[in-house]
This record gives sequence, C-alpha cells and structure tokens, in this order.
Amino acid sequence: MQQLQAWQNGSVTCWYDAAALPEFSATCFDAAYWQQRDAVLGQSRGRGITWFVQGSVMPLVLRHYWRGGLMGKLLGDRFFYCGLKRTRCRREYALLTYLADAGLPVPRAVGARVVRRGLCYRADLLLERIPEARDLVCLLRERPLTAEEWARVGGVIRQLHDVGAWHSDLNSHNLMLDAQGKVWVIDFDKCDIRGPGPWQQQMLDRLLRSLRKELTCNVPFYWQESDWPALLAGYQAD
Repeated sequence: MQQLQAWQNGSVTCWYDAAALPEFSATCFDAAYWQQRDAVLGQSRGRGITWFVQGSVMPLVLRHYWRGGLMGKLLGDRFFYCGLKRTRCRREYALLTYLADAGLPVPRAVGARVVRRGLCYRADLLLERIPEARDLVCLLRERPLTAEEWARVGGVIRQLHDVGAWHSDLNSHNLMLDAQGKVWVIDFDKCDIRGPGPWQQQMLDRLLRSLRKELTCNVPFYWQESDWPALLAGYQAD
C-alpha cells in the first residue's frame, strides 16, 4: 500500500511514496543527487538519458520528460501548464498506481516532480526498476521466444484491455520479460483509461508494425510472422 505524500515549495511540486522513497527530497529527481551518493547503476539513451539508480529500498529508474517531433525541437523539455493534475508526470503516476494496485504487471511509480516556470513546466518521474528484465527487442536479437512466451505477452495485453488501459505506444521496446519469464509493460506517458473501442485493435496493430520494423533493422532478429498467432491466442484465451 502506497504512503502517498505531497510536497510543495514555490514553483516545485512533488508527489512520492514515503515507504518506497524514504530519502525523499526535491533534488532526488536530479541525476546529480544520485551521482554524489555513488548510487548510479547505469543509464540508457533515447530521447534523453534515463538513469538507473539504487534507492535505499529498491533500485529505481529516473526519467525526465522530453517532447518529441517538431515541438521537441522548439520546446525541448517544456510543456504548457494547465494545472497540476494535468501534468504528464502526475497523470502517469496516477495511472501506474491504479494499474499496479489492480495487479497488472507494470512498474510502480514512487515519485514525480513538476517545476513550473510561467506558462510552462518541466517534469520528472521516479519508478521502481523491474529486476532482471529485458525488452523484447533485446531478447529477440539473441533468441526466438517460445509459443508459450508469446501467449503470455498476448495475455498481458488482454489484461490491459480488460481494465480499459490504453497504451499510446505499445511497441516491442515497451514489453519486457524478467528472469522468471513474467511479462511487464512499461512507459505509460500519455496513456489513459477508456471504454472499449477501436483503440484495442489499434494497440495490437501498432505492436505488429513495431515487430516488422525491428525485423528490417536488426540482424539477427528472431521473430517471424508465424509467431503472431501465438500472441493472439494468448490475447483471446479466457
């Protein structure tokens, strides 16, 4: 059960789980905080740098929010402010908490920070790091997944749909398997809960396009079209 706390000082607002982040301070959303404590475990680069750090309770992921596309070139990491509850990090924090409490395999959010500057804000998120988990692309560069593993992937997508969880970018990088073979879903930025509709099939279509794209970009890549029915069988199973 989360011990959700709110903290505000001037233009800075934070939310955090006191049980998971007892060392909370507003600066723990800065990479320098962890670097000074020799607590950085690693990093990955995408739109920005994602930091893997060791908290006092669990390993964590620190992510700064960046814009994509043309707006990213113009505004970088600045977003228009329309109230705290509508900030990207607060919405993702709330959605992940809801899904985790419902028993879905998603990382638990442990902290979020909003720094407002006039009409804009910048944001950060701290998440539980899933131990010994790798995304599908990393795995498929090394080996094929079994039909049972593909069925588990499909089953998790169905779990999301059954609770109305729309994922805005369900691709092969945002699905992970841990050392025990459990499937996880990550990166719920700009996602939400909605009623049944065409978006459910669109999520599946997006994942299929992602796998086809990775097949053209990676050699070797152990995925083939004949793997897709196993995923759909897991999705359609009771």
